[in-house]
Amino acid sequence: MTASADATANAKSPPTAPPPPSTRTPEPADRLSTRATLRRCILWVVIAYVAGTTSFILGLTANQASPTAMLLGILLYGCFIGLASSSRGFRRRLQQPFVARSFKIGYGIRLAACIVPGAAMAVDMFPGMLALMAGETLEREVGFGKFASTLASTLVQGTLINILILLAVTFVWLLQKMFMEWKPPTHDPQACAGCGYHLETLAEDTTAICPECGRTNEGLNDRRAWIDRASWPKFLLVVIASGIGGMLVQGGTFFVFG
Repeated sequence: MTASADATANAKSPPTAPPPPSTRTPEPADRLSTRATLRRCILWVVIAYVAGTTSFILGLTANQASPTAMLLGILLYGCFIGLASSSRGFRRRLQQPFVARSFKIGYGIRLAACIVPGAAMAVDMFPGMLALMAGETLEREVGFGKFASTLASTLVQGTLINILILLAVTFVWLLQKMFMEWKPPTHDPQACAGCGYHLETLAEDTTAICPECGRTNEGLNDRRAWIDRASWPKFLLVVIASGIGGMLVQGGTFFVFG
């Protein structure tokens, strides 16, 4: 009788709610590995070439600059940003409230301006004039040749443009700081990579099928960015193809509307 009563009670009792997912705040960021740093250097070099397409065309058509020096300057600047963004100090700064989002917005606007008719030229015009003056001064006062003065001008222009972007990043950060509430990001290593559903049975060396979306999850989800997860062939194919497409779009926009 007692066993029957217990069975009846258990049948009528509501199902127990699943335990909440165990999330954790990310550890303080460390310096990236050589592989990850190299990928970021490649990515930033491609971005720098896309962003500098208009300036390169103007310098080339004016016949007053060395194309090789311009290409080298953009290469050096892209590598510098890739190395700086991979450093421990910068990565830890990105974990501070609103900083990462502000950088994404600032540099996203810069890239978006590359395909808006006239926008890239307007952004680059004032820094370009100052950089040209700096190159001419070095050529006249110090005795730099065409290659060295062009290289210096390219580096000066890249520095000035990035200073303007950092000012925009700071402005976006201040707006968020004043009007938004910061919620520290959390990470659930047992979350489904597809929909985020917490998988109790998922462990280091196990496989679990998500009951919500049906995705097969292999091992703990470390939420790495695509740039770190993709194979080298896929990474290079996507980045280089996107870079060529971006340069063609910006160059075409310049010739049509410039």
